[in-house]
Amino acid sequence: MLRLLTRLIDNLLWPSVFIVFYWLVFFANEAYDIGLKAFGVQPKSISGLIGIIAMPFLHGDFAHLFSNTIPFLVSATFIFYFYPRVKWRIFMLIWVFSGLGIWLLGDPNSVHIGASGIVYGMVAFLMTTGFIRKNKELTAVAFILVFLYGSMIWGLFPQFSWFEKLNISWEGHLFGALTGIALAFVYRKHGPEDDPDPFEEEDEMPQWWIDMEREKELANLHNEKPTVYRIVFKPKKDEEID
Repeated sequence: MLRLLTRLIDNLLWPSVFIVFYWLVFFANEAYDIGLKAFGVQPKSISGLIGIIAMPFLHGDFAHLFSNTIPFLVSATFIFYFYPRVKWRIFMLIWVFSGLGIWLLGDPNSVHIGASGIVYGMVAFLMTTGFIRKNKELTAVAFILVFLYGSMIWGLFPQFSWFEKLNISWEGHLFGALTGIALAFVYRKHGPEDDPDPFEEEDEMPQWWIDMEREKELANLHNEKPTVYRIVFKPKKDEEID
């Protein structure tokens, strides 16, 4: 257990670096009124393509920033822990495709900011891979995420309050989640190995059984009596004695 916690802490480094930058950019923008929010994803605008890279670093207010911080840390740490060889590939693909989906199909008169698209993608990836893989640790992580962030599913659809449309980038959530689900199948053979099926018959006998049978055969060879061959001559009819 201590080893698991140690490795999780080690894999917390890079997600923490991103969070530090998210917070620094937010407070710098608020303190100096730089106007960085205008650099979010602007659908169907060439200049708005820069927002695909900049979007995760921009947040509308402190509540928006804080709501993304914990789930980002949790989901990114688990991905970095379970998928060390392809972690950056998974992370960057979710980042790019969640933003690209917004740019292609979002409202042209909108600007999308925030890291929630990446969060939805990573959570969807971990949930999906936990249910399609035969690994108890991944399955446990999937159930933990369902318990903690299961309500995030409502962020995948257009939502309306009683009086006005909520200012939520559901497109970013949706494309992030779809990317995460797709990547879970693409990288289903990466990460930790699946647990052996307890009901599956083994193709070969265990080595201890093979060794025991071999000893029995050798013992039987030593205890066998020599074979005696008897030759019987049958006389012909004309040689028979009356």
